[in-house]
Amino acid sequence: MHRFLRSTPVLAIMAVALLCLPGNAVAQSDDPVLIELGATRERVSFVLERFEIAVRGVAANQGLPYTREVFEQLYPFLPNFLEQRVSELVLIDYARTRGLSVPEGRIDEIVADVRATTGNDDDVFAQLLAEAGFRDEDQLRTLISESELVQLAYEAIEAGVVVSEAEVRVSYQGTRERYVVPAEVCAKHILVPELEDAEAVIERLEAGEDFGEVAAEVSTDTGSATRGGELGCLPQGATVPAFDEAAFAAAIGELTGPVQTQFGYHLLVVDERIDERQRSFDEVRDQIERDLRSARAELALQRAIEIAGVRTYPERIPPLPDADED
Repeated sequence: MHRFLRSTPVLAIMAVALLCLPGNAVAQSDDPVLIELGATRERVSFVLERFEIAVRGVAANQGLPYTREVFEQLYPFLPNFLEQRVSELVLIDYARTRGLSVPEGRIDEIVADVRATTGNDDDVFAQLLAEAGFRDEDQLRTLISESELVQLAYEAIEAGVVVSEAEVRVSYQGTRERYVVPAEVCAKHILVPELEDAEAVIERLEAGEDFGEVAAEVSTDTGSATRGGELGCLPQGATVPAFDEAAFAAAIGELTGPVQTQFGYHLLVVDERIDERQRSFDEVRDQIERDLRSARAELALQRAIEIAGVRTYPERIPPLPDADED
């Protein structure tokens, strides 16, 4: 299921949980309703509050401090956030009307995971809650419970999707090109900055010096140099064109080069070449079934949203507030 935020430790988990909190219907003429679902009314103030917490989660997920600039950069995504919120409200209602509940101990487990990231230090945990906008741990537990309901509901919808064997096979035949494994070469190289450096290396190798030892000594590709120049197996097209062409044309086990690229001059040896191959139906069957099931679950969710009669008013989203109004 598409999400504006993805579940991550600590702040991001908290932000995702917050997306699922039902709104309070506070009648204010300057605080218009943005979402209506049954008796639930979520107003501008509520959505903006949740959006800010969600933005904090995005910043935390990317290892960035939350700033006014971050909020301003993501504010254009508020309509997307509104659509996501609608999906979650419908899923919460779906879960509750079908008697789905969060397994006993699940909330404790998540909170314990969050606490563990703080070293189980109560003061650090309290600071973490405050930075994420939570009043206390009880509020965090309530919001995590709502988030878990969203997940349970989506899983229930997905479990109800039926995909036949014939449909999976038809999909495979129609999308075989997706399951082609490109050709690969397993190679090692020595990278040097100048042509004369490459020629000096060739002389050393032809004199019988060990390729790996020379690579460790002179190669400017420090990542592979520590492994004796080993690059592993590279799919065709994964490297710069000149290197790629040379590697796939090289004779197995023979020194090739120097090959010039923007990085310098390469001397390479291809140890193995693996031909392109088509993955069999049996190899990808489960993946295709999952993809079909997920796509149909998304359609089922969209139908549920339509049936639920949700009304949104994105035109009521206010312009970005001035910094001194925050």
